[in-house]
Amino acid sequence: MHLDIACLSSRGQFVIPRRFRDLLKLGTGSKLAIVCDGKHLLLRPIPRPETQAFKAVIDGANELAKKAAAKAKGGRK
Repeated sequence: MHLDIACLSSRGQFVIPRRFRDLLKLGTGSKLAIVCDGKHLLLRPIPRPETQAFKAVIDGANELAKKAAAKAKGGRK
């Protein structure tokens, strides 16, 4: 486990130390889930969708669109 101290700004912001950002592969635009139990805050990175999984969804949608277009074209004859 790693420990560090962060200081809260007047706007309620703090910086996640670089070593933690590097360890968790966080960068600009990374999303974090924040959980509070009344005493503690838990920050949990929300992973970005994997490129391959996203590509599979797009490929599936394209295939469905092709089938729908072929069916519509066949239905007009």
